[in-house]
Amino acid sequence: MVLKCLRFVSLVCAALAMGVTIAHDLEIPGKDLLGGPEWLTVQNTFYGGFALVGGITEVTGLALTGLLAWFLRRQRIAFLLTLFAALCFAGMLAVFAFGNQPINLQVSSWTPRTVPANWQVLRNAWDSFHAASSALALLAFLLLLFAILRDTQPSRSLREEAMAQKDR
Repeated sequence: MVLKCLRFVSLVCAALAMGVTIAHDLEIPGKDLLGGPEWLTVQNTFYGGFALVGGITEVTGLALTGLLAWFLRRQRIAFLLTLFAALCFAGMLAVFAFGNQPINLQVSSWTPRTVPANWQVLRNAWDSFHAASSALALLAFLLLLFAILRDTQPSRSLREEAMAQKDR
């Protein structure tokens, strides 16, 4: 039962991390149309919940997926898939710590009047870091899903199911 719960929560964390980061990616075309002051207003207005949910799911996902890998250490393929998923969570945290967060700290000191001339370079870098996180979150989700599906018992074939219903 513990294994099932760990798998479920790890998969949910990967899905939530993926949703948060892909949402950033989907906003890029619209935000590219904004000028510096408008973009800054959007950055300072809409992203508090993203950081909270993203941070919780990435840290929890790393911890629980790492624990799950430890539980699966004797099942070679499931272990490797789960270990790589845990590394994806670690990668998401590293991308945030060394990519997005330094930019967030710079942007937090700006005002609409003090947006620097190179603001688009920083915006594009911020978006690129989120795209990298999206790829890692998708990979973590798929790896965990493949590990679960690989260990799932095959169901009866359609023919066996039809014959069982016919006999009823």
